[in-house]
Amino acid sequence: MVTERSVSIVIPTYIGTADGLDLLDVQLGALTRQDYRGEFDVVIADNGSPIDVKLHIETHPLQGRLELRYVDASGTSGAAFARNVGAAQATGTILLFCDHDDQAHSNWISRMVAFLDEGYDLICSAVEGDSLNAANPRHVANIPAPDKFQPTGVYAPVIIGTSMACRAEVYRKLGGQDTSYAANEDLEFGWRAHREGYRLGYLPEALVAYRYRQGFRPGYRQGRSRGIGLARLNAEFPNNGLPEIHLPEVLLRMIRLPFTRGLVAEERGLMIGLAVGQFRGGLRHRTMHWI
Repeated sequence: MVTERSVSIVIPTYIGTADGLDLLDVQLGALTRQDYRGEFDVVIADNGSPIDVKLHIETHPLQGRLELRYVDASGTSGAAFARNVGAAQATGTILLFCDHDDQAHSNWISRMVAFLDEGYDLICSAVEGDSLNAANPRHVANIPAPDKFQPTGVYAPVIIGTSMACRAEVYRKLGGQDTSYAANEDLEFGWRAHREGYRLGYLPEALVAYRYRQGFRPGYRQGRSRGIGLARLNAEFPNNGLPEIHLPEVLLRMIRLPFTRGLVAEERGLMIGLAVGQFRGGLRHRTMHWI
């Protein structure tokens, strides 16, 4: 059973502007409102932010309510590296992961710990895109309902790092997440864990409010990285159950999406970036189907 003082929350963080500190504070505030009865600490793994995150954390007004710890995770760019550095310095036997610009629901820790304690080694929960995006909604690429969150017939549950829990011993035995992935490193980590015989679980409850990016360019960058990652996963986990990449279909999306009506800038960028990433990744990793 999970005991008190056994949980560490790792938050991979890159903050480029002062506004990003406000988003981090929203997440930290959410962690003060958790209904979890045990004690936990929070590790802020800073992935080379140009903003002084260290000073912000060390002088943070919530230091008296949260056990906050700053760690320098600037060696390699990417969330995977930051998570690995944070996990290496965490003291908990259970590691929880969330992102700095989202907002955990008040039952996030308690539900994640209880579900992990049902016998799993690595889990994730569903997230929701409504709470934080009233002024920045998506119309097509919105987050699915919890019962639709997981695709059917896939190799193993799809793990997402924005709401993830893992036993610390398992995380370290697996060598952490693959830092060569620019995106989908969490999905790859889960499938690698499954391949090594660890038990994965998906909790179909939306326990975290996910914040969409704003604007075409941030959406495009996110989509492109995801598309490349998905193409690579098809190479490293063949016949995984995810959709194959077919050249005619990808090219059609790249042509149509710039003119598709009803898309906000962020989701248009996300969907175009995904198609471009699948095109580039499919060629690079030789997972492109030509017809």
